[in-house]
Parts: sequence; structure tokens; C-alpha cells
Amino acid sequence: MTEKERNIRNRKIIPLSFKYKMLFLLFPFGFGSNLFPIKDYNDSELERFKKYGFDKKYNDAIAFKKIGILLYLLILLILLLFNS
Repeated sequence: MTEKERNIRNRKIIPLSFKYKMLFLLFPFGFGSNLFPIKDYNDSELERFKKYGFDKKYNDAIAFKKIGILLYLLILLILLLFNS
């Protein structure tokens, strides 16, 4: 097995690092606007994961992005319940 084949195989099984998990969890959506459309860092990372075949990282990133959105909705719900 060559080094290139080993790298391709490893890309599919290496999980997302803790740093990236926290980025996708804490910033699940972009901050761009219609006036200044910019690519969000998380979106560019998702494209990179997909382009280079990082399947496990891509799936982990999508999962943490969804969990991050749920986290913010839960925080909003808690704030609304305690303020009323």
C-alpha cells in the first residue's frame, strides 16, 4: 500500500478535532448579510472536507452544527421562560 492510498483511507476515518468541534458548535451559522455576502469560515471548511474526501469530519461537522443550532434555540427558550 502506497502512502497516497494510506492517506486516502485515513481521510475517511479520522474524526473532527476538539477545536473544530467547538467552532461548529458555538458558531453554527454565518454572520454574512445580503449587503456584504461573505463565505462563513464553517461553510468553507465544510466545502474543504467534502472536496478532499474527509467523510468522517464532514459528518461530524454537520452533526455539531445541528447540535449548536439546538443549543442556541434552547438558550433562547430558557431566556424567554425566565423573563416572562
